[in-house]
Amino acid sequence: MEYAFRFFLYYRKKALRFIQLTVFLLLNHFLWAQVPPQIDWGPENLARVNTLAVLPKDNGVFFTFHYANASLMPSAKISRFENGKEILSKRIEPRIDQKMVTLEDMFLFSNRLFGLFSDKIGPSVTLYMQEYDDDVDPLGPPLVVASYVVPKGWSRNVLVTTKVSPGNKFLVVDYLIPAKKETYDRFGYNVLNEKMISVREGEYEIPYDSRLSAVEARHLTDKGDYFLGISVFSKAYYSFWKDFGQVDKSVLIHMSPEDSTRMYELDLEQRKVYNFMITSSDTTAMVTGTWGGEDSKGAKGVFYAAFSLKSNELGLPKFLEFPKEILEQENPQSDDIYSYQNVNNELLNYAFRNVILLPDGSITVLAEQYYIYEVNTTDSRGMSQVTNYYNYNDCVVYSISNQGELNWFRKIPKKQESVNDFGQYSSLISYISKGNLVIFFNDHIQNYDQVGGYRGTRIAFSNSLRYREYCLARTSVNLQNGETERSMFSTYDAIGAFVCLKLSSVNYKTRQVIFAASNKRDKYGFLAFE
Repeated sequence: MEYAFRFFLYYRKKALRFIQLTVFLLLNHFLWAQVPPQIDWGPENLARVNTLAVLPKDNGVFFTFHYANASLMPSAKISRFENGKEILSKRIEPRIDQKMVTLEDMFLFSNRLFGLFSDKIGPSVTLYMQEYDDDVDPLGPPLVVASYVVPKGWSRNVLVTTKVSPGNKFLVVDYLIPAKKETYDRFGYNVLNEKMISVREGEYEIPYDSRLSAVEARHLTDKGDYFLGISVFSKAYYSFWKDFGQVDKSVLIHMSPEDSTRMYELDLEQRKVYNFMITSSDTTAMVTGTWGGEDSKGAKGVFYAAFSLKSNELGLPKFLEFPKEILEQENPQSDDIYSYQNVNNELLNYAFRNVILLPDGSITVLAEQYYIYEVNTTDSRGMSQVTNYYNYNDCVVYSISNQGELNWFRKIPKKQESVNDFGQYSSLISYISKGNLVIFFNDHIQNYDQVGGYRGTRIAFSNSLRYREYCLARTSVNLQNGETERSMFSTYDAIGAFVCLKLSSVNYKTRQVIFAASNKRDKYGFLAFE
């Protein structure tokens, strides 16, 4: 009997241990299943501090555009990478038809690599576009995309921009024809399709003093419509921190494929539009941004206006105020009060990073507070020093319905301050996947608990470039209801470098993010969309 009882206890312990082990394994599997996939980092490569862009082409294939230091002058180079490993690197020869020219930009259009060059001889400027193959060799003859004349004696650089439509169906080359004696600058443009055939080109004039006006936004639709957003100020400004109290008006310029150009004022009833951004679908272009009152220094709310691409008409803008609870500090007990972010219930200096158009006609907008301030000091010897402080702080995410109503508004607290580095490791990168807006940014490890959960408190500094304090953060925002989840994604030990979000790139075609990281050497990593 005693033996039978001991036998029962023995196997009872075995059974309990088996149950505990099973529960542990199931729980462990469940917890690991909730962890998003980590970045698949490639091998280390030669460090290049002068890298300007990462240009994703196909799955696992991308180019980098960088400048290499030379004895006389820096030379532009393109490198091709496969799965994070550098395969080749070639110098871009600044020559067109045996003439020395200036490289203005390198970019991808319709999954093909192009270089944009300018040739200035006296007052005449010619813009060329040259295609390159996967071995970074010129492919076919160069294409002349513009030719114009600048004022006599004009010696400043050529000012030219390129913009690709959301579906890579059209490309626009937009260039400045500067005014010297005249009051107004002129602009020229050339819209090309996927076959590199010009579908519309011409010139336009912004009828406001060029010293008082600025192009805030450019957008090219997949139908070939070209939009410009213009801010007009009461006096010239030369600061990164714009005084929006000096905004006189904001104007939308629409150039249709049918060769018509029209202008629309966005301001309404003592309200002034500040920063704004444009996005589009097949039938509608959406304009959204922030607004303030006649005497506002910052934004009091957001606005929304829909432009019909069928009728070429702009609907009346709708203006919505920020929710009061958002303007208050999320953690009133914190000693870290950002007086420069929230002044008199107004938010200051928000730049737009992403605009998402959903199938139901609603839009979701991601903006980030960004500004630079300069400090001049003089020591006892009379030596002067200029220090630039780069600040990339809180994000705001908001959703506006197809009726122009505010669905929800969220504020994501962060603080990124750096000195004299152009904010190289600041800002963010985002993408859309499975109904969520996923945001990555560099952060401070003390903002998170031991298992990587966000503490919900602020500390005096973030975005630390100290090994033990650095982490890469991930925030997911549900596009339907604004529910937000934030966690620590990776530490320095797991990466072995600091991630540069400004160089990182999203490739929706292959549904992956290419992360660029550097310390003593560069490396690139891939993250598949969840």
